[in-house]
Amino acid sequence: MPHVSSVVQRSFSRTLSTFLTLALGLGLTAGLVAADPTHVGRLPAHRLVAEDDEVVLPGRVATAINRTLRSADRAEGAIDDDRRLDALSALSAVAENLRRSARAALAEISAVPVDEEAEVTPGPDSAVAVLNLDQSVLNQLSGFYDNLRRPAVVWQVRVAMRVAHNQRMRLLNTVIALDPEGAGADYADGMADTVDGYADEIAGLTEALRTDRLIASARVGLQNARSRAVSTQAKVTAAFGGGE
Repeated sequence: MPHVSSVVQRSFSRTLSTFLTLALGLGLTAGLVAADPTHVGRLPAHRLVAEDDEVVLPGRVATAINRTLRSADRAEGAIDDDRRLDALSALSAVAENLRRSARAALAEISAVPVDEEAEVTPGPDSAVAVLNLDQSVLNQLSGFYDNLRRPAVVWQVRVAMRVAHNQRMRLLNTVIALDPEGAGADYADGMADTVDGYADEIAGLTEALRTDRLIASARVGLQNARSRAVSTQAKVTAAFGGGE
């Protein structure tokens, strides 16, 4: 999501995150469908999955995603209100919940399908949802640096962004290593659909570096994040092409 301004970005991120939180927690919107006890409702397509997909994520994956988004919004609120200790606590939770989300998706990738004839398996949808989660959180975190003057909080934002990148790379490396003629075939379309998002991520980081008011350590954090995004874009493009 390109940086228009930190205020607009934060407002948009919070709106989307709040919608997903309500949808997952209540399961009452038109965009949700009933599921068995091991699953939760279908996620809003524009948020974490391809627009045409009807996706029901495994419960542990959806719960981890929900927790990550809520902790990111807590961090945003604490930073906006200059509550240093609350911000540090929430950012630490963001990092842990990103790890939890990646573990949940990796478990689905490695799981043996219960029904070999099933048309839909949870691994590909879980991987794409968590990869999109990582990107959404990275975009949200990058907006926290603007006019942030507390070095300890800046550092914790940098840590959370690095964790988001590292967990994304864990997932990408796992999916890329799958046999493209075997298990990996189910991932190809969904992964190709994620490619364009990296250009948006890079554009947003570039704009933040150009326009945001940054202390030195925040600028380094954004520069590092942009370098990681560029290398990740190259990896995904090489593996899955330019999308559809």
